[in-house]
Amino acid sequence: MYDIPHLDNTGSNYHNWKYRVLTVLHLRELSGIAEGTEQCPPQTALDPKDQPAITAAYEKWQACNYQAKVEITMNLS
Repeated sequence: MYDIPHLDNTGSNYHNWKYRVLTVLHLRELSGIAEGTEQCPPQTALDPKDQPAITAAYEKWQACNYQAKVEITMNLS
């Protein structure tokens, strides 16, 4: 676990907090999702029987998106 101080209610430590959170997100390969540079892939695609199916890429992106949200939320005050 990383030592990230919670974001102060006044925001006085925002720059330090942001730097540390983004560093952890980068190490966990989640920074692209948090910063919006890694876009969500299409949710569905046609399977071999031409039926819509949820894509593995979408499921992986959603799992990473939730993990990024947890990393950020758990470090708010």
